[in-house]
Amino acid sequence: MEQSSNAKVFKQIETLPSLPATVTKVMAVIANPESSGDDLVNAILPDQAMCATILKIANSAFFGIPREVASMDKAVNVLGFNEVHNIVLGKAVFNSFEKINKANKSAIDAFWQHAFHCGLAAKIIAEDMKCPPSELFIAGLIHDIGKLVFFMSQPLDYLPIFEMDDVEHFLNCSEEELQQFNVDHGEVGLHLLTRWMFPDRLLSAVGCHHYPESCHENALYAVIVQLSDVLSVLVSQPPPAQTTQLYSQITTLLPRTKELWERHNLAIDEEQLQEWATALRASIEKDSAILSAFSS
Repeated sequence: MEQSSNAKVFKQIETLPSLPATVTKVMAVIANPESSGDDLVNAILPDQAMCATILKIANSAFFGIPREVASMDKAVNVLGFNEVHNIVLGKAVFNSFEKINKANKSAIDAFWQHAFHCGLAAKIIAEDMKCPPSELFIAGLIHDIGKLVFFMSQPLDYLPIFEMDDVEHFLNCSEEELQQFNVDHGEVGLHLLTRWMFPDRLLSAVGCHHYPESCHENALYAVIVQLSDVLSVLVSQPPPAQTTQLYSQITTLLPRTKELWERHNLAIDEEQLQEWATALRASIEKDSAILSAFSS
């Protein structure tokens, strides 16, 4: 049973389409140190849907650009290569799963809402930790992408796990996946994004976000996404969870996290967590249009 389920999940990955030509071209441009802004614009221009997404996000409160961005030339100039690259990757992931079973629309919508909130939290935390905010936003946005592969490959068996909203079970679903399918969504997501040739730092964040202590490279990305994951879940909980100290909740839910923070010289306390939670609530209110831009 376990082996057949495992095989079915990985077979599902092979049935997913390769990344669109636009994404492949953008990756090639980014990888070439001699590329110009014109090269990046020319890679994106033939894909009008991608252009529309980039312009919509560039003009949102997310980046806070004071003047309207009306062309791809200006978008690349104002946002920069890395920001545009990250938007392209995020949009490509959404497009790859747009035909997923609509019979469970509420569960799919809840999945993307949590993913988006995790991305916003990762961006906020990354800014304080002097890490690339937009890259961590994408890491948070796609951290659970392996769950969608599970759901596509065996919707009936995976639905009970997919619909979990209890905080403790939600954060420990990897253990239930391992018991039932002999693989967890982190490994499935890693396999998919490796096939799509995503950057190594995103691979580490997605593959190790439930077990950052096992991450050999780019471990800080996995630590940030794990913290963003739990913080975004706790912020969305009704009272009394919201009024309980965040530090005690997080270190109870994730017993190894204090050791991880110390290993990475992260001075995280209740005050810092509350600041991030307040910023996250404000960002959820302010930046909701970003999720619509990615999913449209």
